[in-house]
Amino acid sequence: MNEPAETKRHGVITKVERQKRAQHRYNIYIDEVFAFSVHEDVLIKYRLVKGETVLEEDAGLILQAEEKQRAYLDAIRLLSSRLRSEYEMRTRLVQKGYDRDLAEETVERLKRENYLNDRLFADQLTKQRLESQKKGRHWIKQELKQKGLSKDHIGQAMEQVDEETEYRMALSLASKRYASELAKDPLKAKRKIAGFLQRRGYPGSVVSKVLSELRSSAKDETEEAFWAENEFE
Repeated sequence: MNEPAETKRHGVITKVERQKRAQHRYNIYIDEVFAFSVHEDVLIKYRLVKGETVLEEDAGLILQAEEKQRAYLDAIRLLSSRLRSEYEMRTRLVQKGYDRDLAEETVERLKRENYLNDRLFADQLTKQRLESQKKGRHWIKQELKQKGLSKDHIGQAMEQVDEETEYRMALSLASKRYASELAKDPLKAKRKIAGFLQRRGYPGSVVSKVLSELRSSAKDETEEAFWAENEFE
């Protein structure tokens, strides 16, 4: 850091100390006084070693770089728990106190490094909700919208949801969850099943098909009035 004649001198680095609780962070002392702490990547980039002169303009750039690095590492920590959409990441960074411009810059960096990929995120979330949680298409589509995904990404993800798969899952859920109630009071159980499946996001056509199958299995002719009054589109 050579000092131009017109540039003000900030001070000389007199001590560089590794933090005990964060081994990748360093405390920087200028003229024997603590000035700031930085991540080792910033330390290396700006060659912050003992004896170096720090100019006022350099100090500003160093602090900006440190803020960017901190936002990036916070984002990586968020991704370590689960995948996130661009919208989710932007929102969480702002909630952590970063300004919107820095949050956007961090998201763009993560996209370049392929840590964020909304298309892949939409596909994987849909598959997980469908196969592991056995949620229906309406639930999944609404969740994808809430996570800020585009119509194109949602449409592509929903292509993997077919009615036959939904039907098999819904029938399995209903049969297992309400087995004892179906044996005791089929009419009451099927009313519960209808609401249960709709709350989980299954379309009316799937709910109707499941109820018809359960009715056929039970061979309960006393419920004809109930089925006539409860049509599902």
